[in-house]
Amino acid sequence: MPETAAGGASRDAPAPRAPESALDVARLRSIRPRLLIALMAALAALVLFGELPGRPLILHVLQKLAHPCVFGLISIGLLALEQQRAAMRPLWLQYLSALVVATAIGGLTELCQLFTHRDPSLRDMLLDARGATCALAWAALFDSRVAPRAWQSLRRGACLALALALTALILMPLTWAGAGYAQRAWRFPTLFVPASRLDLLFVGLTSSAPELARVPAAIAHGAQETGLRVPLQSRPYAGVTLDEPKPDWRGYRVLAVEIGNNGRTELTLHLRVHDRQHDWTGPDRYNGELRLAAGQRRTFEIALADIEHGPQGRLLDLAHVAGVALYRAGSEGPGSFWLHRVELR
Repeated sequence: MPETAAGGASRDAPAPRAPESALDVARLRSIRPRLLIALMAALAALVLFGELPGRPLILHVLQKLAHPCVFGLISIGLLALEQQRAAMRPLWLQYLSALVVATAIGGLTELCQLFTHRDPSLRDMLLDARGATCALAWAALFDSRVAPRAWQSLRRGACLALALALTALILMPLTWAGAGYAQRAWRFPTLFVPASRLDLLFVGLTSSAPELARVPAAIAHGAQETGLRVPLQSRPYAGVTLDEPKPDWRGYRVLAVEIGNNGRTELTLHLRVHDRQHDWTGPDRYNGELRLAAGQRRTFEIALADIEHGPQGRLLDLAHVAGVALYRAGSEGPGSFWLHRVELR
């Protein structure tokens, strides 16, 4: 018979196991493997085939946010499978295996996009790996098996720091978009002014990503003035769009557009304003023309009454304006122009 201590308990008796908390990842071992695999396959298919439009901006941000969220859930499912089929493996190896397999699945979904209408993206694969790492860090924080009691404080601190850092990184695009929407509302009736990177969130160029640049001295209003340089190399149309402007333009008199031409030849731009009802045909919107001499900077004022009567057969809905565009048709003229301000007055 085994010896007993003074209290009567056997010395050979195993140490009592720490009770599992409601969030303990070890509880996932009770889920059936077939159900886990089916759920992970459905999540991977969602990333592969699901697609949201690029505008409004919040939908694009949510689609990118889906990558780390989905593969975070997939990594937790893989960890649960590891607990069931390889419970004798070292715990660190179970976590590493879940991370590697989740990242591999992310890479596979990107390669499969070669056979769909979307292009594979290394950036999306990195988002998948980031989401898997973040989810596993949160899982380890609540996993009673990760470290013995003597190391629990250190383990929890390290897991919490990693999980919080990755969560903040994953949510950064959503925070940035929220700041952009807040600034757009605060600046209205100014629709665009090139003051910070937030102002570029709702701007699209036909040939490159929008960037702020120093305005040439010949047309600058100050030595340090910045503006938006709009390249005009694309064919047959090149220019800039202001997407998602504040839609309600009622109560204002004119649309003011300030542009600069640093080129050596005259610049002719077409101004387009459309509402939510726009059927994407030329007559169903406001179409105007702006002419700017070489080396000139000027503010054009377009009456909102003219914009309202722009579409043929109906009135443009000034309560639901959806977009503004400035573009050049053809190849004649300077290679770029500067957009300084767009506002309602």
